[in-house]
Amino acid sequence: MRVVVERRVRRSAPVVWRHVTDWPWQGASIPLTRVFSTRRAGGLGDTFVGRTAVLGVGFDDPMEVIRWQEPTAGAPEGRAAEDGAREDGARAGVAVLRKHGSVVLGSAAIRVQPLTRGSCLLVWGEDVDVAPVALTRPLAPVLRVGAWWGLRAVVADMVRRVEAATPEPLEP
Repeated sequence: MRVVVERRVRRSAPVVWRHVTDWPWQGASIPLTRVFSTRRAGGLGDTFVGRTAVLGVGFDDPMEVIRWQEPTAGAPEGRAAEDGAREDGARAGVAVLRKHGSVVLGSAAIRVQPLTRGSCLLVWGEDVDVAPVALTRPLAPVLRVGAWWGLRAVVADMVRRVEAATPEPLEP
């Protein structure tokens, strides 16, 4: 089941990137979930676990970063190239996460595309199945709607939190 959410953010790509790839920071936007780093490798190779529980009953969603490319700040005059870089040197940030859990299977991808020096486009996609797949796959159309609404709310909250934060020194 694939769901994708896009949001324009009024902060530079590097600032948004630092927030959305701070795995424990994400947990504050995900209902009933706490996120714990298990190995901090500085990007590629990072591992972390999202623990979702209600009244002590829940599941772990362990993930590993399998692709990592940090963004650069952008400027409005650049044209995009095929590889995501632009003539002005701006480059999108991309993180791809592999899910290793026994309940949530698949991958997630985060893309932070510079638009201007102070704004970017955040694209968050999930390509997941819920175990047991044989039982849940027939429900995919219904689950996809719920997953999209949930992901949309999580991304909206993250964007709200990033935009509400005091501007950081690297912003103009």
